[in-house]
Amino acid sequence: MRQIALLIFSIVFFSACSTEENKWALQTFNEGGFVVNMPTNIEKSEKTEVTAFGKQVKHFVRWKPSSFAIDKFKLFEVSYTNSPVSDQADSGSVSAALDKAVELRKKDFSEVDIIQHQPIELNGYPGRAFFFDDNKGNSMVTVKMCIAGNKLYDLVVISKKNYSTNAEAAQFFDSFKLTK
Repeated sequence: MRQIALLIFSIVFFSACSTEENKWALQTFNEGGFVVNMPTNIEKSEKTEVTAFGKQVKHFVRWKPSSFAIDKFKLFEVSYTNSPVSDQADSGSVSAALDKAVELRKKDFSEVDIIQHQPIELNGYPGRAFFFDDNKGNSMVTVKMCIAGNKLYDLVVISKKNYSTNAEAAQFFDSFKLTK
């Protein structure tokens, strides 16, 4: 009986830790109008929440390892919401919308307003980035946002500390492109 239980545990454990879960591919999300290179075992969801443009549906495409997987990443995620044309009228409007979006997003990681953000271009699109190093835990967060087309995109990587994750994170962020 003990051998059967050990065999079942081993199968579950090794299948959860398999490389299939960590396989990467360039994926196209027509409904969001973008492509991005990320692990293939993804989940899609949506949630109504307060955004920089008011209360609306926010769409999520995310990968996170199974609870049994031992890996250096905790999450790869792209979320997007509709961005009104009025918030894209000029560079000042885009900057104001991005700053507001960043301020809302920072609250997901810290109650203290110590997270600094910076203007960026994310593959040619105007954006913002911020980094959060959870001193109490074992996580590092990188968030990059941009307004492109008629959407606000929010790309997030949460990784464990003490692992070299630059190549995978760069691959994820650098691959993001609009399809429309």
